[in-house]
Amino acid sequence: MKNFLHIIDRHFNGLIINLLVAGVLLLIFSVLVVWVDFVLELVVGMALLMVAWILFYAAYKLYYLKKHLKDLLPRI
Repeated sequence: MKNFLHIIDRHFNGLIINLLVAGVLLLIFSVLVVWVDFVLELVVGMALLMVAWILFYAAYKLYYLKKHLKDLLPRI
């Protein structure tokens, strides 16, 4: 049980770090949008890519969490 909780904690920490990095990048891009019109197109494209990346990463983390839950439940 202790190992399982450690695995869940590690996966959620990875998800939190990725959300923070995406937030910082969006903040930087939002400042750039104010100054340059061309950057606006780049920011919109990058924002869509970041949202897709976050969704894929969240799906990846949830898949492995589900896998670990399936491994743990027969042991209980």
